[in-house]
Amino acid sequence: MSFADGYLSKQQGLHTHIPDPPSPALQFAVIIPACREENIITVLDSLRQCLRPEGAVEIIVVVNAPENAGSLMREINTATLRAVKDYSRSYTEDGFRFYGIDATDMPSRHAGVGLARKTGMDEAIWRFNSISRPKGLLISLDADCLCDNNYFIEIERNNKTFPQATGFNLYFEHPVSGDDFPRQVYQGITGYELHLRYYVQALRYAKYPYAFHTVGSCYAVKADAYARQGGMNRRKSGEDFYFLHKIFPLGNFYEINTTRVIPSPRPSLRVPFGTGPTMQKYLDNEQQVQMTYDPELFEIMEGLFSGILQLYKQNKDATEKHLKKLHPLLYEFLSSISAVNALAEINANCSSAKTFIKRFYNWFDGLTVLKFLNYASARSFPKVKIQDAAQRLLQMKQWHYTEASDSKALLLIYRKMERKTAWVSPPQR
Repeated sequence: MSFADGYLSKQQGLHTHIPDPPSPALQFAVIIPACREENIITVLDSLRQCLRPEGAVEIIVVVNAPENAGSLMREINTATLRAVKDYSRSYTEDGFRFYGIDATDMPSRHAGVGLARKTGMDEAIWRFNSISRPKGLLISLDADCLCDNNYFIEIERNNKTFPQATGFNLYFEHPVSGDDFPRQVYQGITGYELHLRYYVQALRYAKYPYAFHTVGSCYAVKADAYARQGGMNRRKSGEDFYFLHKIFPLGNFYEINTTRVIPSPRPSLRVPFGTGPTMQKYLDNEQQVQMTYDPELFEIMEGLFSGILQLYKQNKDATEKHLKKLHPLLYEFLSSISAVNALAEINANCSSAKTFIKRFYNWFDGLTVLKFLNYASARSFPKVKIQDAAQRLLQMKQWHYTEASDSKALLLIYRKMERKTAWVSPPQR
């Protein structure tokens, strides 16, 4: 029996795509979904130019499309598969291999980036399982990304430094200037990345323990953690948000801020939300995507999160009394999701404060946080300009006072701060 036998046995229709046996030294599997990608060589070159880690690496490109894909998509995907095969033949070396998976006939009902990522990750799990490597790392990357040349050695160094880690966030920076895209795209991605960093830092201000980025090209997860939490989902968009919010509660999730992923800012409508559609919306309506949640909402949530232990082993009346002391809008939201009953059930099924806290955040998870923010934004706290919110948060946290009001100057401040700190989710036992 190996660590992922149970998980693999539950995956209907699972079959292996790579005939070559994995290297006994396999430590890292990079999974790259690719659909209608005309320049897959760029990301492969970026990875090949990286300094080599001690452990063996496999780069798995999952070329995917629905079974009813049009002729143009099929033509591009066929060329991509051929390019990956040719690249593998030219550049595969001992301990550093390239593979392409043909997933161009996915059921239309489920076809998308979630199923593509799952296909590659499940393949990697099968390979790690076959050599009994539960601590092998699944590294998620996208086909339009670049990375710094210390990418693998920094992942390996952190993996050795924190052997207890269940996974890692990888630091990222979108290009905010250049000649590859129109000026409006660089303006849009600057505001969007500022929003991403503001949101995570605001969650940390609120004392939310799982305040991490959920960018699909910027994380790595241990193989046994992946299998333990049921693997990747098949969502057509936002798959990484839901997947990572299953991993975070395992605890010991770390940040790696000593290397860098460089995602593309290109506009795209391939998925309902994320970087691509946000950039397209920005081009269509610049103001719409330059708004974010009011910083005061995170202060309101901090009142709940900082007083969690006061809810431990309380009866319903005491719980109701405590919740009524919170901001009226938060109390109204909690009432709408039957918080008193939920907390009573949590209390009935935990024997320690540590278990209570873990169960609390399994209930008030990242999606519930978003639901509250949207609930409050639709009522009393309309969204504000990202520049204003980012500046106010800096002052609230007493991090850095600046009179800068443009997105780029603020983004550089947030990047610098994020590189200086390394967030970790609390360990769970």
